[in-house]
Amino acid sequence: MFTGPSSLSLDSKGRIAVPTRYRDRLGKDVVLTADPSGCLLLFTPDRWATFAERVAALPNMNPKIRALQRVWLGCQVDAEIDAAGRLLIPSELREHAGLSELVKMRGMSDRFELWSAEGWSNVVRLAREASEAMPEELLGLSL
Repeated sequence: MFTGPSSLSLDSKGRIAVPTRYRDRLGKDVVLTADPSGCLLLFTPDRWATFAERVAALPNMNPKIRALQRVWLGCQVDAEIDAAGRLLIPSELREHAGLSELVKMRGMSDRFELWSAEGWSNVVRLAREASEAMPEELLGLSL
C-alpha cells in the first residue's frame, strides 16, 4: 500500500529521486502512464496489469470510455528505477502533466500520482469546494 505525500525535484534530465521509503515496495521496474486529470500514474507492474486489464475490458464503443482507454493504455511506459533511486520520466509524460522543477508525489493506495505544483493546488482547491457542497456519494461518510 502506497500512502503519503512527497515533494520531489525534477532534474535537468527529467528524473526524480523516488523516496527511499517506497523503493523496496515499488521495486526496480515500474509503469508510468498519463491520466486525463492532468497527472501521471505510477504503478508496480502487477498493479498495472490488474488496472490495464480492467480498462481494456470496458465497452469501447462509448467514445468517452474509448478516450480514457487511449490515454491510460496508449501512454503506458515501462520504466526502471536506477541504482541511485532515480526514475526518468519521458518528456511526453512530463509535458502531459506540466511537470517542471517541483513534482508532488501522492500515495493513492495501489499507485502513486505525480502532479505539477499547480496541478496539485487545483486538486486541493477542488477538494475544498467539494467539502463545502458535499457530493451525494459522501453524505453518509463521517470523520
